Amino acid sequence: MKDELRPELDALELRCLSLAARARTREDITREADIARDRIDDAFATATKKLQAGNVAEAIFRAVRMKLIS
Repeated sequence: MKDELRPELDALELRCLSLAARARTREDITREADIARDRIDDAFATATKKLQAGNVAEAIFRAVRMKLIS
């Protein structure tokens, strides 16, 4: 994926990736954000797909590299 391509991640996708980048688990995110686990799972899945990543760790790496999250 070229860095010039900037996928449109929604606020929940960005929030979940940002929290995961700070070592929060899905359970932590559920508690901290008061969002249902299935919505968090969907956010990770769609963010991973939009970033053309193979898993959440790679999605986080790509999002950081593209300066979508810090």
